[in-house]
Amino acid sequence: MTKFVQKEHSETMMSLRTLPAALVLGLAMTACQPAEKKAENDQAKVVSDVAVVCSASADVETALKNVDELTPASTVADAETAGNSLKEALSKLDRAEKQLIKSEVKEYRDQVAIYKDFIAQVRKNKTMTLEEASQQIKTMARPLVAAQKQLLEETVCVDIDSTTDPKEVSQSSS
Repeated sequence: MTKFVQKEHSETMMSLRTLPAALVLGLAMTACQPAEKKAENDQAKVVSDVAVVCSASADVETALKNVDELTPASTVADAETAGNSLKEALSKLDRAEKQLIKSEVKEYRDQVAIYKDFIAQVRKNKTMTLEEASQQIKTMARPLVAAQKQLLEETVCVDIDSTTDPKEVSQSSS
């Protein structure tokens, strides 16, 4: 009979140990809601800014094509028009790239804030094991690492053929 009581007691103790971990995780997730929402909005802004950069890049390509199509028979006015078009397109691209960088940095800072908040919550839970803390920290670090990589990456614009089925594109990019 004593063994049964001890086993029941150890199971109760085990569930009592996991309760604080679950509570801290729940509190951390609740505390991070505003920061997570902000990060979501900033991530959407990054996606939008990438589209603007790609559009501006296409405008530069078009302007370069117009400059390239000038011939000895072209007029000075044609050359000035093509030059002004290229200048405007490059200016638009420059502004779009600067805005994209700002958005990416803002998103990265949001991810840092979320991570710092989570670490503070983990520190408060003195009953959590190192293994539990390590696993939770690794999970919370993934979006931060992804945002940092995004800062270092180059923007790549992909032309999608209008005859291509969008389902094929999404499946091939997964």
